[in-house]
Amino acid sequence: MKKLILTTENVLAAFNVLSTAKYGKMDDADKIKVWKITRKLKPVAEKFDDESKDAAEKMKPTEDFDERLVKAQEYERTVKQTDFDAQKLPMGAAEYGKFIEEFKSYQKLVSDTIKDFAKKEVEVEIDALSEDAFGKLMASNDWNMAQVVALDEFVGE
Repeated sequence: MKKLILTTENVLAAFNVLSTAKYGKMDDADKIKVWKITRKLKPVAEKFDDESKDAAEKMKPTEDFDERLVKAQEYERTVKQTDFDAQKLPMGAAEYGKFIEEFKSYQKLVSDTIKDFAKKEVEVEIDALSEDAFGKLMASNDWNMAQVVALDEFVGE
């Protein structure tokens, strides 16, 4: 068993690669190792997703934020039309501008919070893949170098 201390963002990157990976060229025992690694990473990915959604919901600046967001999106769609009627806009230009500033602040707050979650370290214990097994895993998939590097910690002793 190999004990790893990884940041949540590294776990997410690896989970995202492995959860869509193909295993066709691997031996059965190595396929099971990859499946077990993916299974150990999944709760971390799910917790991150839950915490991100929770943060996004709790940090909304006002109760009517979602409604105003819909109005702002409708405003943008309407203004893009060449023959729009200003009387039919869901909000005025000043109200739209004010909402956009509020929306940017909200996005930054949520982004900063999610970055904090992503930097959290977690411990994962796995059976590492041999270089040969990892080679077969790579041969089964059409990965770019970033995807391969995301799995680096799961190879070797």
